[in-house]
Amino acid sequence: MEKLIEHIAKEWSVVSQAPFSFLLIAAIMFGLAYLAAKWRFTAVIEQVNSSNDTLRERLHLKSEQAESYKDRALKYDEKVQFVVDSDEVALKERTIEVVKNLREFIERYKREDERMMMGRRSLSNEESNEERQKAWEIETNNMMRLSNERNAEYDRRFRVDTIMLRDELRSRLPNYKPKESHLDHMYEHPTNYFGFNDVACDLEHMAKLLVTAKAS
Repeated sequence: MEKLIEHIAKEWSVVSQAPFSFLLIAAIMFGLAYLAAKWRFTAVIEQVNSSNDTLRERLHLKSEQAESYKDRALKYDEKVQFVVDSDEVALKERTIEVVKNLREFIERYKREDERMMMGRRSLSNEESNEERQKAWEIETNNMMRLSNERNAEYDRRFRVDTIMLRDELRSRLPNYKPKESHLDHMYEHPTNYFGFNDVACDLEHMAKLLVTAKAS
């Protein structure tokens, strides 16, 4: 500031000869400085507001996720309580119902697989390697998509229920041993129709043994 005053004092003779021009230039410079500062300040404010909006959105999403997890936990607790409190007849009926739905699920996706296999076109000898490769990629992608949909539906509809029923049935059948050592893994990741069917058969077998053991 002192240097600015000294500079003006040195140039005062020039300024005094054209005061209007000096004031005009000073006003323009001040206006430009004000606009630059305002633009910078506005940009900072917008950035802060944007960050706050993003933070609020993330907090809202976290709250929704927490509520979703809470609802899932409550539903799971209700299912567990129902299964644990069920008598042998009710537990068998619930198990047979899940087995029935699981087998319908298996048959539905088997039909989808069969339709896809029947829809595969035969490759002509006149087709180029590029056309063959493209056709193969399309068929492979369709098969992978169907497999992913099938496994996702199992996880969503059956995975929790089948594991919960398995554990409760085995707790009431202490002498029961599954026929295959890999069955427990199948409940978690059945991966194919053999795995799905193994889960259904194991649950059905235990449900029948449960009533037999109770009767004896």
